[in-house]
This record gives sequence, structure tokens and C-alpha cells, in this order.
Amino acid sequence: MASSLDVLADAAVQRASSPACYDSHDFDHTPPHSPTSSTTSACPSNASKRSNAATGIAACHQLRPRKKAHKSHKSSRLHIKPKPELKIRRKELMDRACGIKSLENSPVNEQQLFVLRTVYDEITMYPTEPWLVLIAVVLHRSLRQVKNWFSNTRQKNRWGDVVCTRTDVGERLRLRPSAIELCDQWSDAFFEEVLMIINYRTARRLQFERAQAMNKFTLTNIDDLAPIS
Repeated sequence: MASSLDVLADAAVQRASSPACYDSHDFDHTPPHSPTSSTTSACPSNASKRSNAATGIAACHQLRPRKKAHKSHKSSRLHIKPKPELKIRRKELMDRACGIKSLENSPVNEQQLFVLRTVYDEITMYPTEPWLVLIAVVLHRSLRQVKNWFSNTRQKNRWGDVVCTRTDVGERLRLRPSAIELCDQWSDAFFEEVLMIINYRTARRLQFERAQAMNKFTLTNIDDLAPIS
């Protein structure tokens, strides 16, 4: 009858010959030592078996070289390149904005200030470069003055929530929640349309208020000139 040491050695050899069945928990136990003569006489053959088993186990323990992880170059968000028509339009507006000459320290008038405040409070306090160019062209102010106005206003009054989104061509925007409620995807053309409407309505409102003030002033003068009965 084979001893317990022989059985463990045979099992180790079998596991070494089939690495797929290897389990690290199998080697948590140490084989017992028996002081009998039969065990001592079997030591030479068992030693060779244990040596072969240890060699196989060491081979199983060797770590395979890990493959390098390849990072995907695909972006999580699709960025659409601006169309050639958009590039041409932006260049035309930039040329017009650069051609506007205005005094550096000249204050904005009432209409221009109202349009700037509306854009800042209702649309964005971080307009992109193309949007700054549009504002400069519509208000007929230099691009540098428009940039300075938004920069100074942010330093004095940086309030309100900002929502990060992107334009129809994938450019990053930081808009007001009210602007997102108006349109979930802004573009240069849509901003230009909104800006023109704000500027037109502001001009009409101020014109109406001036006309009312003039009529009131005229009626007051007529009453003063009326003869006293």
C-alpha cells in the first residue's frame, strides 16, 4: 500500500502536467512526516517526484507578459468640423468687426448697453469669439471694446447658473438655463437672429419712449401757453 506521501506526490505530478486544473489552494497544506522505515526507504523515489512536481508548479506560477493596453483615439463625443460656408461667414464678420473704428474710452449708449446686458443675463456671460464678433458688428462697436465689457462685467458681477453644452458643430458653450429653455442646440446663425431681434426691439422701445416723452413735453408747453380765462 502506498504511503500518504506517495499519494500527494503523484497528485502534484498530475496537476503539474495539466496546468488548466491548477488551483493555488491545493498547496496550502504541508504533507505529514512519518518516522516509519517504509517511508524512509521510499524517500529517494519520492524526492525525485517532489522535485518534478515543484518544477511543474513553478512553471505554472510564471506570469505571462501582460499586453499593453491600447487607448482608443475615438472621442466620446462626435466633433463636427465647421462647414466651409461657416468659415467664410466668420471671416467676413471678422473683417467687418476689425474695420469698425470707435473711441476706446467712449461709453456705450442706452441701446447698446441694454443689448449687452440682455446677452449677459439671458444667454451667456462667456460668449465665444464668433459671437463676440457678431455683437461688435450689430452694435457697431470695436471687438476689443466688446471683449473688455464682458471681461469687466464678469469681474464685477459673476452671478447665475451656467450650463455647459455644444453648438451644432461641436464647439463648447456655456449658456444660461434660460437660453437652454429657448433652444437646446445653439449655432452662430441662431445667435445672430436672436441678437438682431433683441437689438431691433430695443431700438423700437427706446424710440417709442422718446416719442412719448416728446409728446408729453409738447402737451405741457401747450397747456402753459393757453390763455387764462
